[in-house]
Amino acid sequence: MKQLLPVVLGLASATIISLAAGGLAHAADEKLAAALPDAVRDTGKLNVTISLAYPPMEYSDAGSTELKGFDIDLAKAIAERLGLTAEFQNVEFPQLIPQVVTGRSDLIMTAFSDKVERQTQLDFIDYFKTGNVFYSAADHQGEIKSEADLCGKTVAVATGTSWVTWAENVGKAKCAADKLIAVIQIPTQAEHIMQIRQGRAQASVIGLEGLLDLMKQEPGKFYQIGEVGDVNHYGIAFAKANGQLRDAVKGALDAMKADGTYAQILDRYGLKQAAVEEFKINGATK
Repeated sequence: MKQLLPVVLGLASATIISLAAGGLAHAADEKLAAALPDAVRDTGKLNVTISLAYPPMEYSDAGSTELKGFDIDLAKAIAERLGLTAEFQNVEFPQLIPQVVTGRSDLIMTAFSDKVERQTQLDFIDYFKTGNVFYSAADHQGEIKSEADLCGKTVAVATGTSWVTWAENVGKAKCAADKLIAVIQIPTQAEHIMQIRQGRAQASVIGLEGLLDLMKQEPGKFYQIGEVGDVNHYGIAFAKANGQLRDAVKGALDAMKADGTYAQILDRYGLKQAAVEEFKINGATK
């Protein structure tokens, strides 16, 4: 799930051409390159649509136009395997699907969930496991060890997101009717953390990758409560008519998993927990 973050980007409609991921250079695989559609191979480019910003998946530091993140690095590595250069177009989230189905871009790769209703227009390669997690500051680790320990406590959740309903439903499933989880809606992660530190809330909810990034940036200060809930997958999305490109990209991903490149890029961002066992096409069932 994407959550609005206070990042100054200046990239609303810019097109940024990217170089291959540093430290993981590989020669193009001639067999995979030969499997590309002629139109893509002839341009020498893989046109990737993204929607900033959602660290650690895709983002840019304040005052910079340099793209960073797991999706960015993985897309560069895929393009390199196919003998192409990745070129990124940043659009508003509602424009992602139109960008691909009208042929203005080759694929979407931007923390974009594989959902059954989206499969009517798109094909997905599921490449990243995500879900919802409760978390808190490390000083609560002794008293709050599981979701049941949140009963009767206050949880800060991003305003208007599906996390609100999820947290409420966990409370109904785990807690007595007179001791439910009190969910308060507050816009940003920074504010959630402030609420926890000031004692107004005892925990918050975030996507798995968001928590892994937070724990990487501030080691020892935060921890996960319970298991990942509502597990789903981000997928690389293609127009239905672009099956040849989809299969070439899947071939590149399979090769990168076999030689460790996929794991190395995940590890760069502290995301090993989000690895998939295999790259499935249209794996979502809901």
